[in-house]
Amino acid sequence: MLRAPPGDDGIDRKALAGLFLDIARSVRPDLATGLAGAPATDIRLEQLRTLLMGHEIAVLARLSGILEDPEQLAAAVGRILPSAFARAQGDARLGQVLAPSLEKATQTSVRNDPHTLLNILYPLIVPAIRKSIGETIDKTFQSLNESLKYSLTLRGLAWRWEAWRTGVSFAEVVLRHTLVYQVEHVFLIHRHTGLLISHVAAENAATQDPQLVSSMLTAIQDFVRDSFSGAENQGVDTMRLGELTVWSEPGPIATLVAVIRGKPPEDLHETLGNALARIHAERHQALEDFDGDNADLADVEAELTECVALRQQRPQRQPFGFPWLALPIAVAVLLAVSAWGVRRWQEDRRWDDYIAQLRAQPGIVVTSTGRRDGKFMVTGLRDPLAIDPRQALGAVEINPADVVASWAPYQALDPVSVLRRLQASLDPPSSVALSIEGDRIKADGSAPAAWLERARAAGRVLPTGAPTLDLTAVRNLDAPADRRWDEYVARLRAQPGIVVTEAEQRDGKFLIAGLRDPLALDPQQALTEAAIDPAHVSAHWAPYQALDPQIVLRRLQATLTPPPSVRFAVAGDRIVAQGSAPSLWLERAHLAARSLPSGAPVFDLSAVRTLSDGAIGRLRDQIQARTIRFNHNDPLPAPGQGALIDALAGELKALETLAPIQHVVARVMLTGHSDSVGSGTFNLSLSLARAEAVRALLRKRGVDPDLLAVRGAGNLEPVDPTGTEAARAANRHVSFTVGLEERP
Repeated sequence: MLRAPPGDDGIDRKALAGLFLDIARSVRPDLATGLAGAPATDIRLEQLRTLLMGHEIAVLARLSGILEDPEQLAAAVGRILPSAFARAQGDARLGQVLAPSLEKATQTSVRNDPHTLLNILYPLIVPAIRKSIGETIDKTFQSLNESLKYSLTLRGLAWRWEAWRTGVSFAEVVLRHTLVYQVEHVFLIHRHTGLLISHVAAENAATQDPQLVSSMLTAIQDFVRDSFSGAENQGVDTMRLGELTVWSEPGPIATLVAVIRGKPPEDLHETLGNALARIHAERHQALEDFDGDNADLADVEAELTECVALRQQRPQRQPFGFPWLALPIAVAVLLAVSAWGVRRWQEDRRWDDYIAQLRAQPGIVVTSTGRRDGKFMVTGLRDPLAIDPRQALGAVEINPADVVASWAPYQALDPVSVLRRLQASLDPPSSVALSIEGDRIKADGSAPAAWLERARAAGRVLPTGAPTLDLTAVRNLDAPADRRWDEYVARLRAQPGIVVTEAEQRDGKFLIAGLRDPLALDPQQALTEAAIDPAHVSAHWAPYQALDPQIVLRRLQATLTPPPSVRFAVAGDRIVAQGSAPSLWLERAHLAARSLPSGAPVFDLSAVRTLSDGAIGRLRDQIQARTIRFNHNDPLPAPGQGALIDALAGELKALETLAPIQHVVARVMLTGHSDSVGSGTFNLSLSLARAEAVRALLRKRGVDPDLLAVRGAGNLEPVDPTGTEAARAANRHVSFTVGLEERP
């Protein structure tokens, strides 16, 4: 199928390059993109590539599919993970790498469900706790029995002295001198293989083959675990063989077995356990690697030797005899008990006397008494003004530190307690005496009115069941001042424009409140006229508008300012005006009459005649019709206003001449105005400047300045409020108002 290659001179180098490119594409598919521009080769080369590399290409495609698919990759890793963990058991790096992840997983599990970890640890923790409690109880009973046995003997007293001198408990000293035991053998046995790691025996102990003993103990432990359900993780911890006791202390890797002769104390368990813990802590790796050769564990014999050295000698037996020493002790105890009884009886008698005194005190109610923990107990109710129960303790010679008292506050209603409360709250003056008479509290003497008022108020608020407060025998020292006050209040009530709503005495002061028209009588002036010190009076007057004829008359006179030719008078329910006045004043008076509120007296102006207006009236109308124009923001009149000002000056001079003839007083008000452009303050100043400018121009033309008055209205009084340019021009002006009053 392939042609024979030509000679070197005839090699088809282009075909050879294409062949190499196809091989590269097959081996490295990622090069296909980079070689996309290379020319395709002969189909026969494709067939040759399939025959030579088809299997490898298929394998690479399958592996690529596994790596790119997470589920297939997880399944593949899961198949090899157990073998990988098994091969890495001897490599310490595996534990170092997995430790953080396992710790976080355990923390998360405990946070989510703590019961799962409890269920896992329960089979291990509960037996250990049960065993520890059992050993502690045995040790306690053992100590108690020995302590009671030697408590009142000569030897026991010596041992008490030793306990006090050495600082240990008496029970421990008794156990140290009375228990007889010796640790004869100590075996350290590998827990998983049952092989003997080390063995130490006492000098006088009977020797046995340690390997044989180790094997037998292991066999017994295995038998117990296999024969009893639930004992897979437990074993035999105590065996007794006559005088010998075998104790087994299991550890994670090794078990410590001690053969003890005699009756060992229960705290020996703790000693053996501590020794085993030290061996595990110091030689943990050597124990794990133990395979029968104990050359690397020779140093553990030192720990085992210390355990074998644990022993206790039997004390010398004392001859039995009568406990003469116990007799004086018994007598001393009897005397002490008798003295204690006498003292207790005396304390109880003093306590009973103390309780009897408390029960007799007003304002104190004893609810319960007793004794607890060597202290006297008393509870009850106590009025805050009753005697202090602690003061009564000194009279009966009881130490206050031996008394626990609990007193709840309450308000007593017996006469003595109520009298104390009234004296504390009222603080009566020295001229008043309070005393108890039967079922009432009587006050005698003299007191100020303020104190009497407080005392009456206190008597009214006494609770039901309390004695009453009688103040009839107390003379009022402020009776003359009270009389003057009553006269003052009566005068104010009769005054028009004053309404008294409250008048009383409180805390030594007179209080008065009500309504007052501003034109009514001044109450402060009335106080001075009544000879009452204003410092003793607290007044509050709210302003209002009275409708009494006299007050309405005063208000009309104040607002209208009638000319001297007009007189006001009250006639029944009417206010009548008489005389003559200018028409302008009459217009204001009629407006005021129409503005009176409903219920006010009628203002009658029918008897007031109008002054003759004639020529002066026409002159007034001409002047008021004049208007001086101004340009924008200009305080001087606009050009072309000179002729108008000249005519106005002539009219004002004529008014000045005609007014005395008509027996009237004339006044002309010049009011400056501005447009709405600009701020209100600026417009007000500008309008006033315009009025002043016009007055100055009129003065130059011979007009009496006393005849003229000026004011600025700003943009507040527009002629045309539409806001157009024409309206703004019309609003920039000075207007004139003529006032005429009859000459007095």
